[in-house]
Amino acid sequence: MLRVRPLVHTSDPTAARDFLRALGLASSRRPLPDGAQEVFDAGSGRVALHPCASGSPEDGSVSLAFDVSDVREFARRTIAAGTPVDLVEGHHGTTARIIAPDGTPLLAAAGPRETTAPASSLSVLARWQTPDAGSAVRVLEDIGARPRAGSDAGAGHAFRAKNGGLVTVELGERPGVELAIEHDGDVRDLVAGLTAAGVDAGAGAVGGGRRSSLRLRAPWGAVVRIDGRQQDLHD
Repeated sequence: MLRVRPLVHTSDPTAARDFLRALGLASSRRPLPDGAQEVFDAGSGRVALHPCASGSPEDGSVSLAFDVSDVREFARRTIAAGTPVDLVEGHHGTTARIIAPDGTPLLAAAGPRETTAPASSLSVLARWQTPDAGSAVRVLEDIGARPRAGSDAGAGHAFRAKNGGLVTVELGERPGVELAIEHDGDVRDLVAGLTAAGVDAGAGAVGGGRRSSLRLRAPWGAVVRIDGRQQDLHD
């Protein structure tokens, strides 16, 4: 089992919660077993909020994280595939921790096999930006992510997790992870609802149809992109 669950570190979880709900994500009916983080479900994938101190180094950042059914088995298979994994024991259970060659941490913790999330056109997308795309691709392959439509490193590489959520690898000067959303349709249809929920949609959508895109300012200081769904050659 593998599900994409980016971790948003924020000193204002109330504003972050309101923002995610305005996007159309729902408070999870099956939160993480440790109960330490609030989780929100999309139709595919989830997002977790991690409260932190204002002005701390992690405030406003996003970590690449995943739900798995068995942390130790996930670690065993990932190591066998060629990527090192550390197991970290904490108050809330065991977490698998991977440090990618570019320094990006990936976390995997126990999560439910089924989320019982309501039907939704939204998928959680984690955008991994890195100067070392080849190594990032290998790490995702080793943890069990499946390729989507193929593309070269200049345009990016797209992956999906078996149990929900998406990850892209994109060339960038510095490593980093951003939260994005993919909508199965024309994102222009979302503008009215976002505006009614108090989210500034800016100048509206760029492009049209399934290639349309929105840029939204999140309360943790980042820009969250909503893209029209791209065709998955492996569906």
